[in-house]
Amino acid sequence: MHQILIIGGGPTGLTTSLSLSHQSIPHTLLEKHPSTSIFPKAVGLNARTIEYFRSLGLQNDILNVSAPPETVSQTCWYTSLGLGVGPDGNGTGTGTGREVFTRDAWGGGRYKGVYGRASPVGYTICPQIRLEPVLLGRARARGVSPGGVRNCAEVTGVEELDDRVRVRVRYTSPSDNDGKEEEEEVVEEARYVIAADGGRLVADTLGIKMQGERDIASMVSAHIRAPISRYHPNPHALITWFIDPELGGSIRTGFMYHVGPYPSTSETEEWIFACALLPHEKASGFDESAMLERLHRTLKIPGLNVELKSISHWNINAVVAERYRSKGGRVFLVGDAAHRIPPWGALGLNTGVQDVQNLAWKLGIALNARDEREQKKLHEWLDTYEEERKPLAHQVAHTSLSDFRQHTLVVDRALGISPDASPEDNVRSLQVYLDKMNPDGDELRTNIANAQRILGREFSALGFEVGWFYPSCDVDNEGARTRHGGQLTEDGEFDITTYHPSAIPGHHLPHAWVLKEGVRVSTRDLVMNPGGKNQCVLVTTAAQPWMALQSDWVHVEVAVEIPPGPGEVDWAGLNGIEKNGAVLVRPDGVVLWRFKEPDGVFEKAREDPGRFVRRLLGIDGRDRVVKM
Repeated sequence: MHQILIIGGGPTGLTTSLSLSHQSIPHTLLEKHPSTSIFPKAVGLNARTIEYFRSLGLQNDILNVSAPPETVSQTCWYTSLGLGVGPDGNGTGTGTGREVFTRDAWGGGRYKGVYGRASPVGYTICPQIRLEPVLLGRARARGVSPGGVRNCAEVTGVEELDDRVRVRVRYTSPSDNDGKEEEEEVVEEARYVIAADGGRLVADTLGIKMQGERDIASMVSAHIRAPISRYHPNPHALITWFIDPELGGSIRTGFMYHVGPYPSTSETEEWIFACALLPHEKASGFDESAMLERLHRTLKIPGLNVELKSISHWNINAVVAERYRSKGGRVFLVGDAAHRIPPWGALGLNTGVQDVQNLAWKLGIALNARDEREQKKLHEWLDTYEEERKPLAHQVAHTSLSDFRQHTLVVDRALGISPDASPEDNVRSLQVYLDKMNPDGDELRTNIANAQRILGREFSALGFEVGWFYPSCDVDNEGARTRHGGQLTEDGEFDITTYHPSAIPGHHLPHAWVLKEGVRVSTRDLVMNPGGKNQCVLVTTAAQPWMALQSDWVHVEVAVEIPPGPGEVDWAGLNGIEKNGAVLVRPDGVVLWRFKEPDGVFEKAREDPGRFVRRLLGIDGRDRVVKM
């Protein structure tokens, strides 16, 4: 019997495999396709995701296939790319396209400083078709079970029993003689199953329903190869949004972003063009020829040679599973199996990877139970996965859906464009905005300037990307007394655009540069499950009396503080502790407790560090620590 079976070999499933291998946990991954995805899909990896990949030793491999930062630091809006620039770049074209506006995004330009202070890593653009081969190669190389990653393995059924899960698998392989496929049906059994299948089978089979808004808009995306960089005037833009007033606005016109391979040339560059289907297009069907017609109509680049690699129809959904765990507790949902989120804000894949980060170390502890009583207790404790992750998924789904709706409303309304207006009126309004000498456009230009503050939720959402936290970990209610260090606004809403570093339990340990054995490292690197041992890490700059907590459950990390620069806060101030204080951090980098100084709580912890940690984690019940 397998310890763990992973169903699905996309980014979330492969990350699960790598996370388990990091802990030397035997497992097998089942993926029905012969290889990785052929469609780019997600592209943006925020700092918390890259930090996790960094802890697994993957950062450099991922950066090697990612977009150069200078090519993804802005997003822009154009009427088209028929800008009067010829293939030689000397302005010999005759196009009529115009720039509407451009803004910095994703930690680029004016956001570089605040993003750099929040994490040791930056926002990274790595299209899924570039990311998955890296993850697959590493998962195969690091697997702790023979044949740990199995392609051409389609799961056709899942049955949960009291102490195991039965999984029906159809293995497909080419015949040695005539090249025809041979199939074999096998029943595999596992103590636990992690469903990373995108919601295609497991949740439905187990009767787990998805809740939220479905089929909000019908979209279609084209993966193309074309020398668009020859015509695009902004080499720093990742996403280009098009506004054709005759079609009624931005989402109806479409958007485009580059997807490598990096470094790109005009001969090799690939792009995604996506748009919402118009009513007549839904009725008539939308095939490859219709997509090419729509693309050329939008870009307006005369004679552009386009190779259409693939086309994908998809709907915008904002749904979350009613449960993240099966009734018997043997099956867990991660990634798109647990939540399907609009791509606005680029939070879907990131949320899936962070699901895995929350679950993997907990499974590692549960699988090492020393006896049957402990096994039962740890099995129940795994409910904390849903307790912590599901509320975040609801928040992410709501925020991403709001970003989608506001993007359309804010930009188009600011320009005076509406799908209900006549094409002539929309064209006239945009012309007034673009004519800088026309005083009638001043109000529209003011509207666009004001829209930038709202669009910041989508393109510079640092607070949401790295500032999310688990309220249930805050057993002493510190966060309730301080609005979680300012991460919640006075009206109780999440501060999406601003990150407020805090060591309140449930928050991520703030990033700071320190010295370890003379080497400059981030505090984030010290606490992300080093060695896969699933120990909590106590970070301090004062060895005594904290070394007394060193145990099977706690590793004490004594760092040397680097003096802060002008305007920066020192280590103690950043974490809200005294100079002789310490911060206890879970294996996923989340603060478990902060000792502002060696106080009475420390004395209780010193009596039995293991019991102290288990109570904080909730394994032995979560009471207020001051009553322990």
